[in-house]
Amino acid sequence: MTIELTDQQRQAVSRGEAVCVAAPEVGGNVVLLRAEDFESIRELLEDERQQKAFRAAGLRSASRWMKENPY
Repeated sequence: MTIELTDQQRQAVSRGEAVCVAAPEVGGNVVLLRAEDFESIRELLEDERQQKAFRAAGLRSASRWMKENPY
């Protein structure tokens, strides 16, 4: 798959901006950004996934404790 960018899109990516490009070959649009920007976002997403997992584990633990210790 080859993606051709306009000059405006190329300039936007080089400024660190994300560019949305139509890519029907993959079933929709794709977002292009520089690799170093993607890595920063990836780290944030991974942190968010971990926080969700911790919250879910905490809720399960609290729910179990409440069942075992009714008031």
